[in-house]
Amino acid sequence: MIRSSVRVLLAAALTTTVLSSAHSEPKPILPNRPTAVRAQSVPGNIVAAVPGARTPLPDPQLLKSVSVGVLFANVGYPNGFRFSNLGGRRDVYIPVPQGIELSPAALVLVFDDVSAHEARRSLEILVNDRSVSAVALDGKSSGRTVHVPLLGVAARDGFLKLSFLYSGAATQDRCIDVRYVGDSLTMRPESAVEFEIGVSGAPSIAATAALMPQNVAILLSSPRPPSADVAAALTLARSLSANGRQISFYHGVESLPPLVKSDDPHQWIRGLIVVGSLDRMVGHIDPPRPSVASAAGTAPIDNTLAAGRIGGIPMLMLTDAASARAGRLIGNPSLAALRDTPSASVGHATSPNGSTERVNFDELGLVPAKAEVFGRADLAVTVANRMLPGGTRPSRILLDVMVAPDGAGEKAVVSAFVNERLISSSVAAIGEPTRLDLALPEGLVGAAANIRVVVQRRSAQGDCRFEPQGYPAEILGSSSVILSPTGAAAQDFSDLSTFWANGVEVLVPSATAVKPLSVIPMLADVVNGLSREAAPITVRYVDAGATPTPTASFIAVSNLAPAGAEQRVRFDRGRVAIVDRSGRTRLDIGGFASGAVAQIVTAGAFPGLWIKPLSADSALPVAPAIDLDRGDVAFLDKTGVALAMSTERDTLLRVSYPDQRSWLNSFSRFRSWIIGGVWVLVTLGLLFILQRVYRRRALTTDK
Repeated sequence: MIRSSVRVLLAAALTTTVLSSAHSEPKPILPNRPTAVRAQSVPGNIVAAVPGARTPLPDPQLLKSVSVGVLFANVGYPNGFRFSNLGGRRDVYIPVPQGIELSPAALVLVFDDVSAHEARRSLEILVNDRSVSAVALDGKSSGRTVHVPLLGVAARDGFLKLSFLYSGAATQDRCIDVRYVGDSLTMRPESAVEFEIGVSGAPSIAATAALMPQNVAILLSSPRPPSADVAAALTLARSLSANGRQISFYHGVESLPPLVKSDDPHQWIRGLIVVGSLDRMVGHIDPPRPSVASAAGTAPIDNTLAAGRIGGIPMLMLTDAASARAGRLIGNPSLAALRDTPSASVGHATSPNGSTERVNFDELGLVPAKAEVFGRADLAVTVANRMLPGGTRPSRILLDVMVAPDGAGEKAVVSAFVNERLISSSVAAIGEPTRLDLALPEGLVGAAANIRVVVQRRSAQGDCRFEPQGYPAEILGSSSVILSPTGAAAQDFSDLSTFWANGVEVLVPSATAVKPLSVIPMLADVVNGLSREAAPITVRYVDAGATPTPTASFIAVSNLAPAGAEQRVRFDRGRVAIVDRSGRTRLDIGGFASGAVAQIVTAGAFPGLWIKPLSADSALPVAPAIDLDRGDVAFLDKTGVALAMSTERDTLLRVSYPDQRSWLNSFSRFRSWIIGGVWVLVTLGLLFILQRVYRRRALTTDK
């Protein structure tokens, strides 16, 4: 029996066919996606849900299916992709998860189309090598949306193959330089394939994780979440952020209604992952409720990752002691093994130790960069320090760049930039990869090495027999990073990633159990940027007034410095200020009623990060992003990193303590005045002495 939504889409497809015959396009439709919220809780006391008190939601019986989009940003194109020079092709593979009732509904393309000069250009779209649509391009569109129905399309080997063929011509004369048109077609990362999924039955874990929308809410259901739940929330945020999701945090089951309620019940616009024991969610989960078989029979979930539904919308649950381990499974390729499983118990496995001397791009999981060369093409790839084995840093990069030979015999030149500094350049080899050995100067690479390879080839000018042809170029997966050992202590924030490669211990105040949203969002940003996805996260609560005592590489949130740590910014000397060479105050922390100060410290033998809150309630600021890279001290506020500096290398700024009025501080502050005054006094003294000498000579002469 065909669902009502499918009938609607079938009618739309028939209408589109009629309109296409009249040379018109279907009306653009863009999915409505909410703005991400970083942290949310319900005012007042948070109480547990009463079993049987169900959240009022749309009746799943009235819904036949809901729509969800898989973004290009989540399948390997975080920045989209671009065509130019009147030609190009790109194949995109969209994974289609199993273990859930679904069918492809539509392809929603969002792109920017610009052209400096007139040209006839078009974009042909193929699905599984079958042409489904052709779009005329006018060169005057920004954020244009095209909706292509996908009725009757089925996955092949677990994927939908989307092919985009871009072509155009500016004149009937094929012997032209295609660059003069100045055309560009950029497919935005928010382009998506929309699927219709069923609202009944128990969904599989793998399918639910794969189909999570762009915005994902992590809900801590317990009124006082244990440290394992906080570790699970941080682990989930790190895994989902690596896949391009926008994360927000919530606390308390009272937050459920606004999370699962939507203005359009037919759209799955926000993913939901609940961290906490199952008993608090019993009254909210649609039947059949997930369970796991045990020796005593069927029992509620315990130490399990499970999938369920609320109001027909799929969601995931992480419970009890397995929370942190299960959180690391989200986004892991091993999750595909659970495609037909609604619940699973997660154990512990030790990852094999990789090479500490050399690692290639394939082992790092980097997507090969490729492009068609019409005169010039850029290939970009990023190697983040947190992806490398623990205790290592990049010292050299060996790039293998394959450039197809030009039919006219023109040679290409390959130039490599690292963090926008030209490191090497060479004439491209023919018939084999071009090998570039990039020695990385000290201090060039911080948290990441942004590699950009420019391939340039001279195009034929004047009369010719053939139209201009683009030839492919690609950075091969055999390219590798040569590693060297790091020092015993971290000098910059980016160095912490190598110390956290095998795990990070997070020490937070015990008050976090009552108000977890005052700490978790900022911690998630720090962990996302500086720790690898496979690194385990452990959380320990520290009692009020107690000194944090790390047992491994750590992050400590506390008003007190970790035990044995040598502070780079001291808070026992009164007000803290940042001044320049002339003593002018550039930042005065004494006026801060909120914010935090992060600094690298070493507690015993363990390097780590100490974050001191500046607010009266010890809450950390919620910022759009916290990017820690250079420096060993950072001042944080609601906008992010207000100032980062190095107390060892920085010669322009220094830390000052204005309340300490020693004669050295006064001399440093008024040095120019003191030197001027001394010079005046010396000059006056010299004039006085000379005057006395002249007077004595005059008296002697008179006698």
